[in-house]
Amino acid sequence: MTPRRRAVTMLGASAVCAGLAVSAVDRYAGEIESHVGPLVPVVVAARDVPRGGIITPAVASASLVERQVPKRFAPPGALSAPGRAVGFQAASGIAAGDYVGASQLRPARRARGAQARWTGDARLVEVAVAGTQTMSPVLRPGARVDVLITTDRGRAAPRTFLALQRMPVVGFESGATGSLRTDGGAAEGRVTLRATLRQAVLLTAADNFAREVRVVPRAAGDTRRLGPVSIAASGLGS
Repeated sequence: MTPRRRAVTMLGASAVCAGLAVSAVDRYAGEIESHVGPLVPVVVAARDVPRGGIITPAVASASLVERQVPKRFAPPGALSAPGRAVGFQAASGIAAGDYVGASQLRPARRARGAQARWTGDARLVEVAVAGTQTMSPVLRPGARVDVLITTDRGRAAPRTFLALQRMPVVGFESGATGSLRTDGGAAEGRVTLRATLRQAVLLTAADNFAREVRVVPRAAGDTRRLGPVSIAASGLGS
């Protein structure tokens, strides 16, 4: 046999062996899948979540991750995506590495312990806010805040107006990663509020286009509703 024919024969044998190996691996993988089932998404805690902790969008992004596990090993009730935990509260401490499912969560509760009243129009919205360096103790879940929006300079004179009143706080992160605004405006934290869909649209627009958004905490028991309040830059005097 010539060297060239020997080389061709060896290459052919190698290709046959490689094909047999791939076939064997596929067959083995098929046998494994038939026993444990296909891969399914589950949510696992990447960081500890303390008992009573509210799962805000920021917490879900930083503390929960999606993993793929065989269906047979997925615990009953396990969440399939971190976003499904948003708006709930840790019923017990969740340690890093734990699966996160319905048994670890409960509906978020108000500060006084009464169950939050969620309607079909209720939403959670997260907004970058300014002027919050010393507010962490009062921007706790269950607190109520008024929302002030300052418009950017444009054809009309900029103004600050009372946009929303007595909005319930679900979560707050002071100096959280990503709190700096992309338009260069000042932001010192991110607050998560429970809002109607219409309110959520307003807050999202303000987060993207307004110069600044601030929240002003309400005193406990203050249920007053104010009329329209708006001050333009020209109204500040000289």
